[in-house]
Amino acid sequence: MKSLDERIAVLLRRDRLLALGATVAMWVVLVFVLVAAAPTVPSTGLFVVLAVAVVALGGLNTASAAALVRRYRLASDQVYRPDIENLDAQRAARDGGGS
Repeated sequence: MKSLDERIAVLLRRDRLLALGATVAMWVVLVFVLVAAAPTVPSTGLFVVLAVAVVALGGLNTASAAALVRRYRLASDQVYRPDIENLDAQRAARDGGGS
């Protein structure tokens, strides 16, 4: 079995990939909505407002995801250790209780 630090590193890597994937998916959806809504926007000024809102929403959410990943990296032991210990205890109880 891997050491606790290796398991924490794996969980952190997985969470970083999930955050990146969710952020990319969010940007794809935001751009799609902007492009799909563009023909129905009655004026150029309103389209500019919509585009600024899309950039602001995407930018704030991207910054939020980056801050979350940075915080998880800095406090990875506090974030992941209790989960791993609980999973190990559940696995031991299940394996020990069945035999």
